[in-house]
Amino acid sequence: MYWIHTVERKSVTIREDQSEWLEENHLNLSAFLREKLDDKIEQRSR
Repeated sequence: MYWIHTVERKSVTIREDQSEWLEENHLNLSAFLREKLDDKIEQRSR
């Protein structure tokens, strides 16, 4: 069985200090945003 996922690309502008913090903490911005969006979606659907 195969799953097909549709992905939409968005651009996000962050400050240089935010970019440095992400790099220093080895965080992927896309993954971080997806997790935070999922949290907000879950909170608002209750």
